[in-house]
Amino acid sequence: MEKHVNTAVQTTPPQQSRTRRPGPGLVVAGTDGSEPGTRAVLRAAAEAVRRGAALRIVHAVRVPTAAPPQRGNADPAPGAQEAGARLVEAVAGQVLNRHPDLSVDGKVVVGLPGDVLLEAAADAELVVVSARGRGGFADLLLGSVARFLASRTTCPLMVVRGDHGAPSAAGDLELDGDRVVVGIQGEGDAPTARAAFAEARRWQLPLYAVHAFDWPGFAGLSGPSPDDLKAVTEAHQVCLDSALGPARELYPDVLGAEDAVHGDAAGTLVSASEAATVVVVGVRHHHGLLRHWVGHVAHSVIEHAHCPVLVVPLS
Repeated sequence: MEKHVNTAVQTTPPQQSRTRRPGPGLVVAGTDGSEPGTRAVLRAAAEAVRRGAALRIVHAVRVPTAAPPQRGNADPAPGAQEAGARLVEAVAGQVLNRHPDLSVDGKVVVGLPGDVLLEAAADAELVVVSARGRGGFADLLLGSVARFLASRTTCPLMVVRGDHGAPSAAGDLELDGDRVVVGIQGEGDAPTARAAFAEARRWQLPLYAVHAFDWPGFAGLSGPSPDDLKAVTEAHQVCLDSALGPARELYPDVLGAEDAVHGDAAGTLVSASEAATVVVVGVRHHHGLLRHWVGHVAHSVIEHAHCPVLVVPLS
């Protein structure tokens, strides 16, 4: 049975707490004190500032499994929660040095990292984690915490990875990319498109939307004729344009380009991410045996993109 013990952490001086009011939204960041974890928190802070939201920094204290003949979980190591509180306070101090007007609070929770972050993000508009870390957020790949969050969060998830758009522990956020990239499968990706357009406006960057497709039902060695490939590409271009239409109407000031390309969707997005500030993908939630399934494209992009990845839940 998993044990949850919440420890509130005061991360701002008392006089600041009395004068600050939480923003209309909330950004949650998971950290473990490692440099990648700190990079994720600093990116989350920049996202919170841009959104006019508050920032909550969360650290998970793992519950060790009790040795036989006992069942369930044992208590965490002595002092683990206190150490976690000091860690969160230190990271929050770095955030406040860069963003003194940002509303920041911290939380130390005993439990599994995925469960801890999922619960903390219940009322958030964005949850941010790093692609690498140690301790409570070690080896954050799609095989563990990121897969759990990507397949279950009701709010968008940002996985900070790569060299673009992820600040170091010693520096402010510098957007190395020059565009927002979004992968669109079809009209069911309307939430993905809206999130991508919102990101482009938020960072005042152009948007590049791509829809990659396979050749339908072709068998043979010669490949499709140029005319056939042109006709199918045009049909997919119409599909892409239709999927982007509602978001384009909501954000008429966002400039950009769109392409329907014949090729592998995951490889196309990973390649496009080299010049991006963030790449946006949608994930459809499943149940039962497939509840951890996030799809080949999202899986590949999160593990191989050259920039942070924004995962948007579609159901």
